[in-house]
Amino acid sequence: MSRRYRRTTTPRGRPKDTPFPVARQLIAIVQKGALAVGVTPEDDPAFIRIVASILDSVVAESTPEVVTVIQIKNWFDQKWLNFSGKIVGAAGLWGSDITLPPFNPNRVINQTVCRLVNGEYESIKAPPLHILQRSSENLNRKLRFHASSGMFAWWTSNTVSNGRGSLMVYTQTGDQSSTWFLGFRKKAREWKVNTKKGIPDHLIEKYMGVLQTPEADAS
Repeated sequence: MSRRYRRTTTPRGRPKDTPFPVARQLIAIVQKGALAVGVTPEDDPAFIRIVASILDSVVAESTPEVVTVIQIKNWFDQKWLNFSGKIVGAAGLWGSDITLPPFNPNRVINQTVCRLVNGEYESIKAPPLHILQRSSENLNRKLRFHASSGMFAWWTSNTVSNGRGSLMVYTQTGDQSSTWFLGFRKKAREWKVNTKKGIPDHLIEKYMGVLQTPEADAS
């Protein structure tokens, strides 16, 4: 059975900045200490709050029809952004016709999918987004084939021991795709953005509430 989350609107019909279900789930996990949706004691609560806050802001901004959030085992870097795969005899391919990132399904810890139905987000069961395949086969898995209005997000696990984390977001609106990556390091007990790609500072400030200037800009 699907779970429903009502999306309230302002008098002008725009969504309020109310918690998106995935963000609400993550925050609840931190508060209750529950080991649900793949989150373990190795997932830093402060990093989870950052991920939840950003996803909440992105979803409130665009209200996509489909939202998919996937937790990936361990850290991944900005080279995954727009990476499509490899073909025999060639190096890796990065393109403008965005594909799903070819993560091995063995690295997927959890997948959460919600769909907007009659003004409400419903948590739904969905087939795994990442499947066993040859790297070259991923070249045909275009993002636009999976949703005409969607947000896809990937975030890292084991942030307690690693002391670093990643968040990668793809959005699809009609024929237009946008992608960006944020890398984080924990310094003096605080998580700071240290790598960004495809996202300007003003959006980092908007999504996180506080501008954190990356030490290294990979864009």
